[in-house]
Amino acid sequence: MSQDILHAGTRRCYACIQWDGVRSYDAAQGSIKTDPGSEGNCRVKHVKVKGSHCCDLFFALK
Repeated sequence: MSQDILHAGTRRCYACIQWDGVRSYDAAQGSIKTDPGSEGNCRVKHVKVKGSHCCDLFFALK
Protein backbone atom coordinates (compact mmCIF):
# COMPACT_ATOMS: atom_id res chain seq x y z
CA MET A 1 0.00 0.00 0.00
CA SER A 2 1.92 3.01 -1.27
CA GLN A 3 0.68 6.47 -0.54
CA ASP A 4 0.79 9.26 -3.10
CA ILE A 5 0.45 13.02 -2.76
CA LEU A 6 -2.51 14.04 -4.92
CA HIS A 7 -4.23 17.32 -5.80
CA ALA A 8 -7.31 18.08 -3.69
CA GLY A 9 -9.32 19.72 -6.51
CA THR A 10 -9.98 16.55 -8.50
CA ARG A 11 -13.45 14.98 -8.59
CA ARG A 12 -12.40 11.68 -7.04
CA CYS A 13 -13.63 10.01 -3.88
CA TYR A 14 -10.32 10.53 -2.05
CA ALA A 15 -10.94 14.31 -2.36
CA CYS A 16 -14.61 14.13 -1.23
CA ILE A 17 -15.68 15.01 2.31
CA GLN A 18 -18.25 12.17 2.22
CA TRP A 19 -15.58 9.44 1.77
CA ASP A 20 -14.36 7.69 4.95
CA GLY A 21 -11.08 6.28 3.64
CA VAL A 22 -7.61 6.73 5.14
CA ARG A 23 -6.00 10.02 4.07
CA SER A 24 -4.13 13.08 5.30
CA TYR A 25 -5.24 16.50 4.06
CA ASP A 26 -3.02 19.59 3.90
CA ALA A 27 -5.31 22.58 3.31
CA ALA A 28 -2.44 25.06 2.99
CA GLN A 29 -0.93 23.21 0.01
CA GLY A 30 -4.20 21.79 -1.31
CA SER A 31 -2.87 18.24 -1.31
CA ILE A 32 -4.03 14.86 -0.01
CA LYS A 33 -1.73 11.99 0.96
CA THR A 34 -3.52 8.70 0.35
CA ASP A 35 -3.51 5.43 -1.56
CA PRO A 36 -6.07 5.99 -4.37
CA GLY A 37 -6.61 2.23 -4.63
CA SER A 38 -7.69 1.87 -0.99
CA GLU A 39 -11.36 1.38 -0.15
CA GLY A 40 -13.53 3.52 2.08
CA ASN A 41 -17.20 3.99 2.84
CA CYS A 42 -19.20 6.51 0.81
CA ARG A 43 -21.60 8.24 3.21
CA VAL A 44 -23.85 9.31 0.32
CA LYS A 45 -24.31 5.98 -1.50
CA HIS A 46 -23.67 3.76 1.58
CA VAL A 47 -21.26 1.44 -0.25
CA LYS A 48 -17.51 0.74 -0.19
CA VAL A 49 -15.67 2.46 -3.05
CA LYS A 50 -12.04 2.98 -3.98
CA GLY A 51 -10.49 6.39 -3.56
CA SER A 52 -9.96 6.63 -7.32
CA HIS A 53 -13.71 6.24 -7.97
CA CYS A 54 -15.62 9.23 -9.38
CA CYS A 55 -19.34 10.05 -9.07
CA ASP A 56 -21.75 12.96 -9.59
CA LEU A 57 -22.25 13.57 -5.87
CA PHE A 58 -18.95 15.27 -5.02
CA PHE A 59 -18.35 17.51 -2.01
CA ALA A 60 -14.81 18.94 -1.97
CA LEU A 61 -12.65 19.05 1.12
CA LYS A 62 -12.20 22.59 2.43
